[in-house]
Amino acid sequence: MKPDHRRAPRLVPLGARLPDQKALARLRQAWSFVVGPALADRTRPLRVERNVLVMGCWELARIAPLREAAAAVWPQIRDRIHRALGLRLTGLQIAPCDPPMETTDLPEDPDPLRRTLRLLEARRKERIRLGLEKE
Repeated sequence: MKPDHRRAPRLVPLGARLPDQKALARLRQAWSFVVGPALADRTRPLRVERNVLVMGCWELARIAPLREAAAAVWPQIRDRIHRALGLRLTGLQIAPCDPPMETTDLPEDPDPLRRTLRLLEARRKERIRLGLEKE
């Protein structure tokens, strides 16, 4: 019988992901400036992992063209991010994502189940509005 050489999961020190979280927060604030208003209406920054920006797009038909254009446009976006935010990102990935939630000023319900159901219903309505689901 062969010995089991699987590696145990590595523990990540507290705060190790903090720089990526700070970079993501700064990107979210400046997203329209970074990618321009046309892309900002269809995309959002999902995360920063190991200095790679993961950008989400909820219009599935646009993901393939975005990936094709990314190679040509990435150097400009990377330089803009560096100049404006001081972040040194090394790459860009484009992934599908859910559309952002519309914020409504409803009073917060103390019942967590009812809050969750409202949130899921709002997401469903948004996906129907965007043509990603049928009623």
